[in-house]
Amino acid sequence: MARFGWTVKLMFWIGIVVDAVAAVALLSPADSPIRQLAYPGVLGSQIAYSDGTRTAFPLMLGWTLLLVWGVRRSIERRMILLLTLPVLVGFMVVEILDVNVGHASVGGTLVTLLIQCAVAGGILVAYLAAGRSEPLA
Repeated sequence: MARFGWTVKLMFWIGIVVDAVAAVALLSPADSPIRQLAYPGVLGSQIAYSDGTRTAFPLMLGWTLLLVWGVRRSIERRMILLLTLPVLVGFMVVEILDVNVGHASVGGTLVTLLIQCAVAGGILVAYLAAGRSEPLA
């Protein structure tokens, strides 16, 4: 684990921080500045739409706790990183659809999409690195 283990732990910690911030943002009042972290680019006229997505809070909180559990034995639990990819890609698809139907602006979601792409790439690299550093039985 010494050679590649730090990349796996790093991606777990990045996931923990991002998910925890998103969970807090999902519960924030509509006029709170942190709300934009959960709803990047959501147009003011669509605040009712964004309020309806507050149901994502349990997912964000649950996934944060799953990542906290995973970081403790990051190499053994590296599959959690791989399972994070469909969730991350799902959020990306929803954001693209939001822009497509006019619920969000392209400019507002672009930074978030770029960050999500970077995190997805990091997760994939970390997962592959963890496979190489697996202890021999």
